[in-house]
Amino acid sequence: MLSGDAIARALTDHTTGLAITPLLDADQQIGATSVDLRLGPDLILTSRATGATSFDPADAEEFLARREAAQQYIRRPLGSSIYLHPGEFAIARTLEFLTVPSTMSGEALGRSSWGRLGLIIATATLVEPGFRGTITLELTNVATVPIVLYVGMRIAQIVLFRVEA
Repeated sequence: MLSGDAIARALTDHTTGLAITPLLDADQQIGATSVDLRLGPDLILTSRATGATSFDPADAEEFLARREAAQQYIRRPLGSSIYLHPGEFAIARTLEFLTVPSTMSGEALGRSSWGRLGLIIATATLVEPGFRGTITLELTNVATVPIVLYVGMRIAQIVLFRVEA
């Protein structure tokens, strides 16, 4: 696992191939062993079902039609709020775009401060060597009250590891 100091050095040494952009405040975003990632502006909200609804992948055409009908794509400007109500699910992505060199891998994790409030942040946790892109976040409110999220707020973190040849 790379330390925060090692991550900061790798980000400033362009020969490492590691890039996280935009990293607006390294002092705030780089911790002892991770980099905080912020909520990006693009979300897919899944509407709550009313009545009997199911997603059965056995009928691919019906599955796609139901999924499309249940999901709404939204884009919000930096700083704007998003209310995630109890039982609601959203797919989001990080504001930061990552370039991970072939000599590193990572693990994306939700921040525990959100977990204590009932926000489950599941990700495709393994970030493979050579990855380029934003990290997908699956957000679920398992609490009993709405949770207010803001575009640009710290919501997840990535821990980086060196990969042996």
